[in-house]
Amino acid sequence: MEFTRVRDVLGGEFEGKTVRLRGWIHRIRAQSKMIFVTLRDSSGIVQTVIKKAAVDEDKFKAASKMLVESLVTVEGEVKADSRAIGGYEVQVKDINVLHYAEDFPITKDQSIEFLNDNRHLWMRSRKMSNVLKVRDEVFRAARAYLREEGFYETTCPMFVSTMGEEGAELFEVDYFGKKIYLTQTSQMHLEPQLFAMEKVFILAPSFMGEKSRTRKHLTEFWHLEVEEAWCDHECNLKRQEELISYICKSVVENRSYELAELGVNPERLLKIKPPFERMTYDKAIEVCQDAGLKIKWGEDIRTEAEDILTRDRDTFLFIEYYPKEIKSFYMKHNPENPRTYRNDDLLAPHGYGEIIGGSQREDEADRIIENLHRIGDDPEKYRWYIDIRRYGSVEHSGFGVGVDRLITWMLELEHIRDCVPFPRTVSRVYP
Repeated sequence: MEFTRVRDVLGGEFEGKTVRLRGWIHRIRAQSKMIFVTLRDSSGIVQTVIKKAAVDEDKFKAASKMLVESLVTVEGEVKADSRAIGGYEVQVKDINVLHYAEDFPITKDQSIEFLNDNRHLWMRSRKMSNVLKVRDEVFRAARAYLREEGFYETTCPMFVSTMGEEGAELFEVDYFGKKIYLTQTSQMHLEPQLFAMEKVFILAPSFMGEKSRTRKHLTEFWHLEVEEAWCDHECNLKRQEELISYICKSVVENRSYELAELGVNPERLLKIKPPFERMTYDKAIEVCQDAGLKIKWGEDIRTEAEDILTRDRDTFLFIEYYPKEIKSFYMKHNPENPRTYRNDDLLAPHGYGEIIGGSQREDEADRIIENLHRIGDDPEKYRWYIDIRRYGSVEHSGFGVGVDRLITWMLELEHIRDCVPFPRTVSRVYP
């Protein structure tokens, strides 16, 4: 007889039938003649009952020694029971202990620091495992949408010789005696590839040396970056809102079980449909000033301002046309307002902050050079990047999605580290 997944037992199709399960002891409560075991596999948890009278005496004794996280196989009959987790329990006829676990160090009411020190074990918790399954679906859905739209997935180097963002703090690396950096964006190496394939994307880590200790920052984060030829600013905004909406819908359709266990209302995600609301940077500054925030035109929109702009919103908000002084040299000049670029940030509802940064890319080599001179940088360092605009330059746009931030918003998590298997922050590189 083959092994059955716990999720399938909870589906009800095996009621009254004998099944074989395998997994880990999630919870255990032993009595003299009966042992209640919550069994966990990758698909869920189910209550099993081991009665002394129903199994071999030696096997009951063996089961009596089990601790949490011991590895077992069981065979038994599925019975409906409204008191049990998921409405079903398995009445065990046979059990084999494959591995006796030691005392598990994680118990109730542990500190956040302790749980992060023991991340390698904490990820077995129901919350973490459910979060990671939703994370898997976000990655799958992002790739599915882009491939359906004709994009090619590609790769880019993690070691780079130039900055991709103005003012960003990069991690320096000694590369055989030469100073280089860990990339904080793959955009500049993604753009040349669109001249060959027109629509390209990468899903990979990026690295940021900014010493921020907020709930929104990691030093290593997962970055979905997209570049598209024949695409202007309007096309770029449409692509972003379609992608985010597609991901939200897919998570509801394919991870409803996990959302329910995490206490997430799927209607929040189903509300996310194009078109998203828009606001110019000029208007955003005015709204923040009217709300009493001391912010001037030319300053970036950060946490306090993001909160003011989104705390009463249930869907995403585009902020368009930021000043050139606070954005990067590769963005497209905006002829309607020469002090700005054709760019956008996408803010998540209820203060979860920026999820996407994007722009139409400047397609004129001379203007890229002019922008670099304006900020005091040397165009020669970017010769290869400027070169792509000398040979069949094409109108194009792109954006980068902070995947971890998106998941944090989706699941209403307290901190961005809660959606990452092994988070890297200013203060943590262990385990």
